[in-house]
Amino acid sequence: MGVPSGDWQCLALRSVPLDVRIGVYDAEKTAPQRISVDVEMWRRGGGPPARCLDDCLDYDRIYRWLVDGWPGRPHVELLETLAEELIVKALEDGRVERCRVVIRKLDAYAGTGWPEIELYREQSPSQSQQNILQLRTD
Repeated sequence: MGVPSGDWQCLALRSVPLDVRIGVYDAEKTAPQRISVDVEMWRRGGGPPARCLDDCLDYDRIYRWLVDGWPGRPHVELLETLAEELIVKALEDGRVERCRVVIRKLDAYAGTGWPEIELYREQSPSQSQQNILQLRTD
């Protein structure tokens, strides 16, 4: 994706390790597999400096959602499924205008390489405002 032009702020979680049930092959369906998750959440900068946690993007919301939910979830076949769910979750915060997600299966080739999926999405300004209003009522 690269850094967008203009004044932007990126809040990122890097290399979050998780054991999840994933894969299409029979051998993958017998036990959880290690994955690594990266999430970048971008919002426009240039506003007043943050003075409290409410002024910031909340990385803990995403981290807790991952570590508390994904290890116990039912089996999924594809990395794409997990990536799509994660990018939707990150964009629920209307202040997040752009998001990038990368998920890697760490043991797929015995550590000699790994498959990964990368998704990038921009939220429309109208969707961003709708999500901000929803966050305030929750």
